[in-house]
Amino acid sequence: MSASGREPHAATNLVWAPDDVRVGIEQQVQPQQSLPGRAGRAATTAFIFVALPAFVVFTATTLVAPSVTDDAGVGRVALWAGQVAVLLATGAAVGALRTRADRPEPPTTWSIVRRLGWHLLSTGACTALVLALHGLAVGQILTLALLLGGVLHLVPLVVARLLTRAAGRGRAV
Repeated sequence: MSASGREPHAATNLVWAPDDVRVGIEQQVQPQQSLPGRAGRAATTAFIFVALPAFVVFTATTLVAPSVTDDAGVGRVALWAGQVAVLLATGAAVGALRTRADRPEPPTTWSIVRRLGWHLLSTGACTALVLALHGLAVGQILTLALLLGGVLHLVPLVVARLLTRAAGRGRAV
């Protein structure tokens, strides 16, 4: 018995709103973003989330193993990080223009793995392009690209997985 003393209404009494009413409500609750706005937000977010970690990775590598970066100074490392961030931000903006906002892809395991692989590949390619233009050798480029790819993509994935498991254990208790 319900707390109010009334019996719940049967499901047959539901009346569905017409499509134009539902679309109007959806627009008020969650307005659609314009393509240029989505591309701008994607580029800005990508630049912010790439520039600082790239600078940290390149600086730490210079401090730990100066031969990997040809003993680059802070200014040179900042230039590399900025250039990598600009290239990846451009890729994020193009990706935002290509992705349909009205029907996002459902997050399946395969789509997550495919997206992670694509992002690792694009990070490696952008890093290789920037560092090759600055005269680093193939081994140096490979080392820095792997470090940057790990920090930008694999570390957040592992942290998210650990947090999800910890949240699951917290609910189970």
